[in-house]
Amino acid sequence: MGAYASTDLLDQDPSTLEDYDVEYIQPTAVYNDTSRELVDLLVRYLHSRDCPYSVDRVVKSGSFGKGTQIRDHADLDCVVVLNILKSVHDRINHGPQILGHLADMLKTQRWVVRGSVTNNDYIILFKMYQNGVTMDVDLLPTFEVLGHNPPNYRKKQIYRVMLDLSGHVGSYYSVPLCQLQLDFVRLQPSRVKTLIRLVKYWRKMEVEKHAQPSLRYPNSYAMELITIHVWKKAAASRPRRIKLVEAFKSVLTQLVNYKSLHAEWYKNYSEVLANEACDRLGFTRPIVLDPANPTNNMMDVFHKEAWDHLASIAAKSMRRPLLKDVVIPAYW
Repeated sequence: MGAYASTDLLDQDPSTLEDYDVEYIQPTAVYNDTSRELVDLLVRYLHSRDCPYSVDRVVKSGSFGKGTQIRDHADLDCVVVLNILKSVHDRINHGPQILGHLADMLKTQRWVVRGSVTNNDYIILFKMYQNGVTMDVDLLPTFEVLGHNPPNYRKKQIYRVMLDLSGHVGSYYSVPLCQLQLDFVRLQPSRVKTLIRLVKYWRKMEVEKHAQPSLRYPNSYAMELITIHVWKKAAASRPRRIKLVEAFKSVLTQLVNYKSLHAEWYKNYSEVLANEACDRLGFTRPIVLDPANPTNNMMDVFHKEAWDHLASIAAKSMRRPLLKDVVIPAYW
């Protein structure tokens, strides 16, 4: 263990941030292995005869699947494509019954924390535990939309369908697109993931501690996208290996100035389609367009008051010892 006068992230000397990251933020190999074993237990159950429904495939997302988990805090978004669900209407009509049945079955599993299983018409929430590791799980049954390795024309067809559907029905298409979200973050360079973990650790230690219960704050995925956006803006001119502390302050600066955000990515859809979606759906700045779903502006998902509160926390954080004397280079 290193000798730190304080274990508070924001009280560190800028020169020690890389070491602090290794000692307090990056998950240990033992933690990762145990988390992997927990996920394997769940996936094996879902594909077994004990599961009441035939499963086509399971998408393991969340921080675990993306490789952005922080120490002692992995979460899993488990998207389960069920063969019984053939369409969005099947999901709407039969989903609540299926969720209730699956929730009851999960309560009987020894690796599910007793009393942790809750569900509504959209999702099952529960905790898994083994060998000292607890994992939060969101389980979302869904229908197949794109299939495996979909070509671009198929994605375009689905996005057109989503644009033409009402908000209620169209929202059910977001879950089947989870694989695209997962791939977008998972394939980022390791250095970007290090920055993402740092930002998420800050969110956990500073934002969650002071969050107002009545507000819906930006989730991990929103923070991941904003971090990637800030990184990519500097991609053309940054040095080969940038200082983590400079990158971190750049992200917090963007959070303070969140109202100016306009981030789009054209990996899964074109700029033309993104512009059409923004026009038809009335998106205005701030915009962080989901790279998996052009009908979803991540900035609109959460309360404006929560963004304002988060921005104020970011501003205060930059006045603390870790960041107050850090100068952000021009390439950021």
